Order: sequence, then C-alpha cells, then structure tokens
Amino acid sequence: EPRQHLGLPQEASILLYAANAAKSNRFKDYPTVEAAATKVGAASHGQRVIMIVLGEGGTVFPIPNGEIRYIPFVKDRRTTARFYQAADLYVHAARSDTFPNTVLEALASGVPVVATAVDGIPEQIDEGRTGFLVPKGDAEGLASKVVQLISQPRRLRAMGESAAQTAPAKFSLEAQANAYLRFYEQMRQS
Repeated sequence: EPRQHLGLPQEASILLYAANAAKSNRFKDYPTVEAAATKVGAASHGQRVIMIVLGEGGTVFPIPNGEIRYIPFVKDRRTTARFYQAADLYVHAARSDTFPNTVLEALASGVPVVATAVDGIPEQIDEGRTGFLVPKGDAEGLASKVVQLISQPRRLRAMGESAAQTAPAKFSLEAQANAYLRFYEQMRQS
C-alpha cells in the first residue's frame, strides 16, 4: 500500500505537485500551488489535507486542516510512482510548460489532474473527464476544482479510472508515432 509505505495517513486527502526545484523554477508557479493548498485546507472542514511537493526540500509548512510536505528530488522510479499512487489528485500550476511528463505520469497512474491551462497542458487533460483546467495564476479556481473533487469521492474515482484508461492509449509511444506518420503522410499528399 503506497500511503503506508510513504508514511501518509489513509484518511487524508493527498494532493501531489511534482517539479524539479518547485519553488525556484521560473516556469512553474509554486506560489499559486501554495495559495491553492491553503484554500483547500481551509475549505476542508474536518478532512485533513496533505500537499506533497515532490522535487523540493524544506520543512513542513502548516495550512488549515493540514500541511505541505516537501520531498527532495527522488531518482528511484518506484518511489516516485508510489507518490502518484498515494495521491488523490495531482495539482499542476505553471507559468509556462510545454507538455509536462508529470501530468502524463499522474494520468497514467489513474490520478485526475487540476492544472493551469498553459501551453501544451490543455492537450493532455480531457476537461471534466480526466481533470480540470484553470487560468494561469488562479489559486482560487485551482482550489475550487480540488475541493469539488475531493468532496465527491465517487466522481474523483471515476475520473481516475478515465485517466488510467485514456492516457496510455492517447499518449503511448505507439500512438505518438502513428500520429507523426499520419501527419507526414498528409504533408506528402498536399
């Protein structure tokens, strides 16, 4: 059981954000993640909320009804996978991000994603089915979607199942290679 292995409580809502140097990476938007986690904690009456920031060291940061825990960069893929498996939701705020692997990893792990709608991220998320998109810098919108999902466990589970089914089919190496082949064939014929 991933939560037990990672020392995370079973009954808490676990949110995950993964980014190398999450606080200082100028393309990521850690202040929006922190503000959203604080709002989620405040809105989660009686439900403990733990935001895991994977890829950044630091001491525990308290939020209402919970905390933000910082985990330095992890090289071991199995350990990284356990964090995705332990999460209820993946939260991704960025100022700019081409096509983040972390979003794909969350979806493939069966974890719905709430993210900012920048660059390639909207292509990764099937709005309302595998996650939600909010405007860049919108901590309130991010928090609202997270609270909406963690307060509806059945819907959260259904979105996770959709993510686990569609991500491998849509983003596998074979699917991407076939998309390139179709594109090249169209270019050749025009």
